Amino acid sequence: MTSPDEYLDSVRRAMVGMARAVRDDILRELKGHIADSTAANGGNFQASLVALESPREIGRRYRDLYGYGTAFKALFAAIAFLLAVPSVPVLVAGPETLFPFALSIFFVIGAAAWILWVSVTAGSRAGIFAGIAGLAGRLTAFAIATVTQAGGITSPAGLGLLLAISVMFVLLGWIPGTAKKAWSRPRPEL
Repeated sequence: MTSPDEYLDSVRRAMVGMARAVRDDILRELKGHIADSTAANGGNFQASLVALESPREIGRRYRDLYGYGTAFKALFAAIAFLLAVPSVPVLVAGPETLFPFALSIFFVIGAAAWILWVSVTAGSRAGIFAGIAGLAGRLTAFAIATVTQAGGITSPAGLGLLLAISVMFVLLGWIPGTAKKAWSRPRPEL
């Protein structure tokens, strides 16, 4: 790093996904801290830099502390919704074959993995939101399939499995984020 602006740009890049207002406020505060530290070191930014963590680590810690912004949470939920829609095997009309049923398992696994990742990375609130979007995607796909496929038969066991997996998406969104928060060691204050 050769200048405070380059350092702050690196911190900004590490905080991708945060709400813009929160990110800008943090950067203003950090810029003031760097200016004070540089002044205390006789104008030597490099000496002040030694006392600071890497910009990437600082940005990630702030993102962990304040979380992702609404736009990213909505994006996480939209992806969960889109992955959940093809996880309902009745979306393919025609004679029963192994194709729609086997393919739907991959989408169930993909949606579950996505929801788990969101919960661990963005926290339990974002995970629950993604899980609810996954539930909504499965129920929406099922509703569309039952309306558009004439002569379709719904068994109680199949409906129970649809609901159980859909509710499991919400639980998958809640458990990892809550566990991460409860089991992680306390971090020093920023």
